Amino acid sequence: MSVSKKALKNNGFKLKGSLKKCGFDRWRYFFNGINAASGEERLFFIELMAENPGISYEHTILPENQDDKKLDAGSLQDALAGNIDVKAPARQKIIPSYACVRAGVFGNKPKQLNRFFANSEMNWEKRTFGVKASGCAFSDNELYGVITVTEVEARSFTEWGTSNGRMEWNLKYERDFDAPENFTKDARHWLCGGLTAHFSGMVTLDGQEYAVSPDHSFGYVEKSWGTSLPVPFMQVSSSRLTSIFTGKVMKDSGFALGGDYDGRLVAMAKFEDDFYGFGPQQKITKYTAQWSCVRSPLNDGKEELHWSASINCKKYILDVDVFCPAAEMLVKDYWLPDGTLLKVLCGGSGSGEIRLYKQIKKSLELIQHAKILGASCEYGEKDEEG
Repeated sequence: MSVSKKALKNNGFKLKGSLKKCGFDRWRYFFNGINAASGEERLFFIELMAENPGISYEHTILPENQDDKKLDAGSLQDALAGNIDVKAPARQKIIPSYACVRAGVFGNKPKQLNRFFANSEMNWEKRTFGVKASGCAFSDNELYGVITVTEVEARSFTEWGTSNGRMEWNLKYERDFDAPENFTKDARHWLCGGLTAHFSGMVTLDGQEYAVSPDHSFGYVEKSWGTSLPVPFMQVSSSRLTSIFTGKVMKDSGFALGGDYDGRLVAMAKFEDDFYGFGPQQKITKYTAQWSCVRSPLNDGKEELHWSASINCKKYILDVDVFCPAAEMLVKDYWLPDGTLLKVLCGGSGSGEIRLYKQIKKSLELIQHAKILGASCEYGEKDEEG
């Protein structure tokens, strides 16, 4: 299935009207790359985000992180277990206005490189999605750019929440399947413009080259926009599924759990030719959903995080369980349009299983059962004023 005209239209710039002074627009791309020298596989991410251009179009406004209490990966894990309060000491709230490109990699020694700049530095195409900003370019089928952050910049601009290093990319991508948009009454939108996607090209990270090929990229593309992200934030996605029934890789298959929209977890899954959508604007609108993200200790003293979700409707039950090593995760800082800080614990080494049952009277028939690899896993809480 090709991408619909509606999805292509929705991929454009959305910060108009009331969203100019209280809104965000975010594009995200996930894909697998293979180290040209060692053969190591890693999951990369690239993001573009614009926020509140009507507040300060010509200048960047970005609140500073609190020096006396910063939620790192370890303390956010403690918050999951209920051991600490995620609220920070009171501070004067500053309404942000900025654009940002983020790029990085998950897995062993994860890294993110973030570059913030003014909204006026984004040059948009008028008729199709296309933008050039800070040496990077984004379109409906191409991505190229470079981010360099020096050690001095990483230490001096703590509000960027960035590591130091250099990442360069030149990629083409094709979205095979776009799921219907989800939106809420309070103007929050989530669009999986590429629930399954194929990337090709090259990425260079700190001098190491990674080849990206369509058959092994296991790509995912999404967009979200509106007044705020769902909080608590939860998202899990992967297009790298292997059937437990047959032992074969499931081509053009994937799933995404997209957080809480209108009081329920939104989810979608594509198993080759069959699509199942659960949400306010999906095929299935009447259902119940439970989800959690908890710490899970291992026998070797290390820890992993466990995302679980169960969705139940009259005809189907969808169950997802994904585990990700805590040591292979990083924390992303998202300044939301109202000036609060969302701390999101992110990983790209998620593995687990997904099951789809069909309810037949009082019995259940397992109709899909797949192993999940290379899942992007996220959980976030607001770092609010005390």
